[in-house]
Amino acid sequence: MLEQNFQNSRTQDGAAAARRVPAERRAAPRSPVIKSAKLVVGGRISQSVFNCLVLDESANGAMVDLGSAFTLPEELVLHMNSGPSYNARRRWAAGSKMGLEFVGEELVSAATAARMAEIGRTMRAMGLPVALEELREHRYFGHAELRRVAEEAEAAYLRLERLLAG
Repeated sequence: MLEQNFQNSRTQDGAAAARRVPAERRAAPRSPVIKSAKLVVGGRISQSVFNCLVLDESANGAMVDLGSAFTLPEELVLHMNSGPSYNARRRWAAGSKMGLEFVGEELVSAATAARMAEIGRTMRAMGLPVALEELREHRYFGHAELRRVAEEAEAAYLRLERLLAG
């Protein structure tokens, strides 16, 4: 009798737990992945960057793990390393994990991010002027911030060159 009561109690507890689990509300299925990424919060003047891992992703969002619990604003940018970048909205947070919903289209596609990384390697190997020429050929990938920073770097490079020439 005691064992039967215990079995009934376990069955009832399991049924109650199943009722407490929220229904799946995602519009697109998620795929498990492990990708390095960065969460960027703030504007041009005051910006914070948090390294994270993307644990799963879909066409509409991703789950990230920051490794530690942080309180972040609702709106942020997710930059996948050598991959796409998205404006995102925090939908939930639990401990070090956070669910993000992508807002709008990709800011930078995976192909563009890979090409930008390639130009970065060119810059390190062949210098800033060669990389700037490639960026101009690609019209700075339509990325306003990239164009602004590249133009500032070019101006600083030219000033440095003039100062060193005497």
